[in-house]
Amino acid sequence: MAVIQPTPDHVLDKATIEELKKVNTTAVVDVLARNGYEPHYVYMPNVRTLNPGLRMVGRAITVRFVPSRPDGMAEKPGGEASPEFAAFELAGPGDVIVMESMRNKRMSIGGDIKFLRLKQRGVDGLVCDGGIRDMHTVQDYGVGMWGLDKTSNLGTRVGTPYSTNDTIAVDGILVRPGDYIVADDDGVVVIPRIVAPEIAQKAIEYDDLEEWIRRRLDKEQLTPGIYYPPDDEVIALYRKEKAERGE
Repeated sequence: MAVIQPTPDHVLDKATIEELKKVNTTAVVDVLARNGYEPHYVYMPNVRTLNPGLRMVGRAITVRFVPSRPDGMAEKPGGEASPEFAAFELAGPGDVIVMESMRNKRMSIGGDIKFLRLKQRGVDGLVCDGGIRDMHTVQDYGVGMWGLDKTSNLGTRVGTPYSTNDTIAVDGILVRPGDYIVADDDGVVVIPRIVAPEIAQKAIEYDDLEEWIRRRLDKEQLTPGIYYPPDDEVIALYRKEKAERGE
């Protein structure tokens, strides 16, 4: 299928975000694939939830880590101007911090003290391809955490926060500032910002379509192949029934 063309407005409204939070990442992956964004473009294969049961939809604010070296560590801004802290201050409700952490579990990108600020700022979540410390405390902050694993390692010996709001690669997946991140217990998916409004609406409809298929199969006691995967004819039937019910 053709790639969806960019739209003038790349921001999802609050109502759409709340509806999209009800949609499993599997449906989002399916819809992206149907519209030109195959899973290898958008699905992080190794990043997993570290506090199960949370769903997240948020706009990405990015941080890039690079391998540690004394000269690089000396050059980077310190204190509150450090790139990760600068990102925290840009973020708020509806945002997610996304960190390129060198695909290394030993790269601890923070723990309870750092991430207390995310709780204070009302940030929805954090995604990284590194490790997260102090999950016994961080899990109670109400901030969704997705990473390679928990860790006890001292991350400053491995990597250095280098930049804020650059284009980054997390678990091999391109993330740009303003992209939307959808995450749940099944994984993390990136919706490119230029197609976010259209993909969101399609994913919400597709999730409802799959529920409609489940109900029909349960009622009719038929093989899934009758309706799934849904082709244009099945989609047309679903929409016709919805219209007849005035939905």
